[in-house]
Amino acid sequence: MLGRLTAGLFFLLLVWGNLVAGMHAGMACPDWPLCQGNLIPPLRLDVWMEFLHRVLAALATVFLLLLVRSRLTSYPGLWKAIPLTAVGLIAVEILLGALVVLLELPVQPTTVHFMIGLAVFLLVLYMALCDGTVRPAQASFAGYAGPLFCVTLLIFAQASLGAYLRHSAAGLACPDFPTCRGELIPSLWDGPTLTNFSHRLLAVGSLGTVLLLYLASLLDERLKARQRDLLTLVFLVAMQIFIGVATLKSGLSYPVSALHLAMTLGIIGFSLRLWLTQGSVAREPGK
Repeated sequence: MLGRLTAGLFFLLLVWGNLVAGMHAGMACPDWPLCQGNLIPPLRLDVWMEFLHRVLAALATVFLLLLVRSRLTSYPGLWKAIPLTAVGLIAVEILLGALVVLLELPVQPTTVHFMIGLAVFLLVLYMALCDGTVRPAQASFAGYAGPLFCVTLLIFAQASLGAYLRHSAAGLACPDFPTCRGELIPSLWDGPTLTNFSHRLLAVGSLGTVLLLYLASLLDERLKARQRDLLTLVFLVAMQIFIGVATLKSGLSYPVSALHLAMTLGIIGFSLRLWLTQGSVAREPGK
């Protein structure tokens, strides 16, 4: 239960942070840890969006520390590095978040801030799925577990590039879909176009990878038990692309963008669970 609550808080925190960025409310509280010099800020929507983002971050951190304490007890030996890494990353995340506000840092640190948050979310999901008792800590790349882990990495890369896309104002560099400014392959390769087009290629690559894995489950007994889950994953990634197109057509509307991120977090959690499940099978004798 503690793992699920912590994962839920980090899910909400990442989506809320996306809304804050979409509303350009990140600097509504230009000081830290106070907000406009007050513990309780004035009643203004952008101010409270950023203030509640900080409150969610504090609450999620408290639950993370409780979860880490539990996993340090239940994880043996070197597996304790997982909860310890989560603590280290959240410390860096808090420091970087403060510096972004206080120093008004440019897009690169802001994107790194998101990537660290996403990495912490993945570690929290791992600790929620592997409690160290019912399901021991594990990391298998044998058989089909390796490609399933690669799907998680692909989604992580796509989400990170999507964050850079938004923060660098490159989201409309290709304002049409499936073409880019009327061309299947853009003739102008400036920075925003390269970022935007790479994001699309990663989306297509993610869909192609999960589709190939689903087709493999129809032919290979080692993956047959994952057939239904893989079909679900194909559907989720396809829906993610559809919502991405809707985000583009809406002119990067921040509610649609937040839905796009929420779907990404759901997919990355689902693919992580698939990897762990397949990894458990791969470790069994004769598999």
